[in-house]
Amino acid sequence: MKKMTITEKYVLCMLKEKKTLHEKELTPYLIISMIIEMMLDENLEITDKNKVILADKMPTENYNKKLYEIIKNMKKDEIPLKNILTSICYSFSSKNLKEIINTLKDNMLEDNLITLESKKGLIINKEVVKIDEDKFTNVVNEVKTELLEKGNLTEDIILLASLLNSTKFLKNIFNKYEKEELENKLKEIKDTEIAKKIKIAQSAISNMSAIVTAMMINAARPI
Repeated sequence: MKKMTITEKYVLCMLKEKKTLHEKELTPYLIISMIIEMMLDENLEITDKNKVILADKMPTENYNKKLYEIIKNMKKDEIPLKNILTSICYSFSSKNLKEIINTLKDNMLEDNLITLESKKGLIINKEVVKIDEDKFTNVVNEVKTELLEKGNLTEDIILLASLLNSTKFLKNIFNKYEKEELENKLKEIKDTEIAKKIKIAQSAISNMSAIVTAMMINAARPI
């Protein structure tokens, strides 16, 4: 069986909490996960000024290929991370975001990480995504084991833990006796390069969310 990617592991945890791949507050984190995943695979570089530079090496995962193509079509040598998030997650058209999510969903279906069910609605049937509970449990056990054990953490687990922590999922998988050790580990990984990238991305996401909220409020005001 193919090894689960960081993004797929994050999605299993996301679906356990939210039951959908289209949660507006979380889809930017999917894009960030893919970008950093591609950085680790040397498909792109993130500069000190938080700009993305594509490399000549193409990604192997289909959803990353789709994102890579979208970034490439922006036709700039260096693209601010904030601009990528804005273009994909906060633009008036959701076409690119839907294409990426659908490609990711197809990946996970093929890898038997999720299944799709049809739920009857008032007008049309609704697609329901179900996770493989055993594989979700494996992810949870991996995260707990890595973070509670002494020793160096891998880049993969730092990325996954940082994503889960940023979206408030991480503490849900630890009991109250384990949370003190978790806090120590989070302090330990806080200053790693990957954790810093997540923090920068989180700031960009928060800023964009605030801008979009303000725009929606202004649009709703009577003239």
